[in-house]
Amino acid sequence: MRGHEVDPVTVEVVASGLAAGAREMGITMRQTSSSTIFNEGNDYSCGIFNAGTELVSHGEFLPIHLGSLPYSVSYAIDEVGVDRFRPGDSIILNDPFRGGSHLPDVTLVTPIFYEGDLIGWGANRAHHLDVGGTVPGSFYAQARENYQEGLRIPPVKIIKEGRIDEEIMNMILANVRLPKNMRSDLLSQVSANLTARRRVVDLVERYGLDTVERCMAIEMDNSERRIRSVIAGWPDGRYRAEDSMDNDGITDVPRTVRVTVEVRGDGVVVDFTGTDPQVEGPLNSVLGYTASGVYMTIQAATDPTIPPNSGCYRPVEIIAPEGTIVNPRFPAACTGGNEIVSVIHNAVYRALAEIPRDIQKPVRLMAADQGSSNNLFLSGFGEDGERFVLYEYPEGGWGGAEGRDGQSAIYSIVGNTWNLPVEAIEMKYPLRIDRYELRRDSGGPGKWRGGLSVRRDYRLLAPSGELSVLGNRVRIPPYGLFGGHNGAPARYRLDPGTPDERPAAPEFGAKKSMVPLAHHQVVAQETAGGGGYGDPLERDPAAVVRDVEYGYVSARSAFEDYGVVIDSEGRLDEDGTRMRREAMLAGRQ
Repeated sequence: MRGHEVDPVTVEVVASGLAAGAREMGITMRQTSSSTIFNEGNDYSCGIFNAGTELVSHGEFLPIHLGSLPYSVSYAIDEVGVDRFRPGDSIILNDPFRGGSHLPDVTLVTPIFYEGDLIGWGANRAHHLDVGGTVPGSFYAQARENYQEGLRIPPVKIIKEGRIDEEIMNMILANVRLPKNMRSDLLSQVSANLTARRRVVDLVERYGLDTVERCMAIEMDNSERRIRSVIAGWPDGRYRAEDSMDNDGITDVPRTVRVTVEVRGDGVVVDFTGTDPQVEGPLNSVLGYTASGVYMTIQAATDPTIPPNSGCYRPVEIIAPEGTIVNPRFPAACTGGNEIVSVIHNAVYRALAEIPRDIQKPVRLMAADQGSSNNLFLSGFGEDGERFVLYEYPEGGWGGAEGRDGQSAIYSIVGNTWNLPVEAIEMKYPLRIDRYELRRDSGGPGKWRGGLSVRRDYRLLAPSGELSVLGNRVRIPPYGLFGGHNGAPARYRLDPGTPDERPAAPEFGAKKSMVPLAHHQVVAQETAGGGGYGDPLERDPAAVVRDVEYGYVSARSAFEDYGVVIDSEGRLDEDGTRMRREAMLAGRQ
């Protein structure tokens, strides 16, 4: 009988089996795909859903995908019709306004049948190198409507009872710049969902359908209970904050996300009322994207050991007024919505920082991270006449937190992607990486220093090419918390260190499309660092000396920001440091 009791050991075994299945989906995609963004960057996410379209398990993939993936699954099923699914079917979609994120993120949804009954769904979302539109890479920084950003695919069956619908496939491939890559990568997504189907069926055959379904329900209930227990320890109240993006790529004016986090017992209401209206440029976050930014921040702020699934979302209510940058109306341009998600999560973190710290279960906080995906595209034609598109999203710094410095050279918390190895880039593209290093002084000073960002220089080896960038945090740097300083802003340059050095995107800082590049021209990208946490004058002087020794912090910053005096031999001058800090404190009064 369904709903029967299941012992905790079986629940844990089944839950672990589902998590392993979701991870294996990602491994399948990585091993069978063609594009570096798949098999090196891991810019994809995989999840297993129950028959009711609740996310029951996923691997350690991208939070920015996972919170919105259930939206796409629901849209796909509702529009196709649950009664029209057959074993072996797969639905494709990428429409941001049907639960998607932005057009390059393509979602595949596959039903899982057992003995004729629909028992669940496998779904994944992956970022493709190009889905058409105005510019290679499909990130048009000056887009004014979604139609300019690429091919928009509504929910449609691309696999029908195990057979590819070649008419639909050919229609898609005829509208993209890298059709061979896309076909291979799409089939890797199909294979990933087949892995999910196989693993779920294996569990059902071993434990029985009733037991597996009950374990799914218990695991989600447990996650909900655990996250509610943490929120219940926070004092009721309304906590407000805001954060801003540099501009929208059309008008050089900051646009602001305003948020009120209201704690009500064991739940929270995250209200974006007062947020700026949707913008003309591509910096709008559709509702699914916004939900991802909220969910991942609440999960990180409560207890990151809680198994992530739809149960974690139940205590969170989101109010996102339609027609704003966090819930735009169609056909708003939205390819840069991932940039707004970073603003959203940092604004929510900032609001949570208003909750008193002297409570039994304090909020897990960190200062602002790099706050951008640092989207950079280098494209053109090689000497063999073949088109190439490199998509890079280099790492930056995480914010400092209580008891620890921020992580350096790591992707923003919106994702769990990897950097593209220098060797992989130079083997596959007509490019050379001249420089790849941590940026000294990029982490915001604080008692707990912000993480360092990176600099990466690309030299074009093709006869000619183009650069497109769509990023943030050039004008408005990542904030510090509780007296910590801001992290260093981002920067994009052409021909660095030469008399011809100039900004790559002079008008908007980090938003420019199709900048022409000549043979052997160099593009330098410097990402933003994490904000500092706490007063820099409270940092252990020995830690500052160590940072200087490692090259993370300059001697000048040690003196000016931390009040630490280092002698000519690189050793701490204790008396000088004490006097310097006393003078700095006196100057604040």
